[in-house]
Amino acid sequence: MNTITSRVEDIFPFTRSLRREFHRHPELGFQEFHTAEIILRELKKMDGFLIQPAVAETGIVAFLEGGKPGKTILLRFDMDALPVYENTGVDYASENAGLMHACGHDGHMAIGLTVARLLAEDQKNLTGQIKIVFQPAEEGLGGAQKMIKAGVLENPRPDIVLGMHLWNEKPLGWLGISGG
Repeated sequence: MNTITSRVEDIFPFTRSLRREFHRHPELGFQEFHTAEIILRELKKMDGFLIQPAVAETGIVAFLEGGKPGKTILLRFDMDALPVYENTGVDYASENAGLMHACGHDGHMAIGLTVARLLAEDQKNLTGQIKIVFQPAEEGLGGAQKMIKAGVLENPRPDIVLGMHLWNEKPLGWLGISGG
């Protein structure tokens, strides 16, 4: 088994725990204050990141310089929940009445922090820079535009921007890629 696969398997409990913590405490767009605190708490445990909090109100940008010069990759993860009542019965169900991570953003943030941790652990072997962006207000409130106006696409300007979305209608292991 390759090193990255085994490392991801090793830290899966970290990912699952974060996803459930985010799921229990959903917040609407531009109100992700507790969510941002969790993200900041975890990023501060990782060596090497320059962290910029409160970008576009509740967004966060974390920058990691690799050990070798190269291109800049921006990874974007959304943060906000939806105004939906949860009735799942899971032990990590929403504690905020009328709000739920029904669109997967809890998983996106947990994956983002897992990726950040893996990259920080291997910083000296990275080529280029990584900009990890936790974007508020993805659900129709213009969070991306507000972050762009705040300069997230500058200093340094990314050579590529990658986003992701969990999609439960696709089979496990399926990966789709499209331009944007």
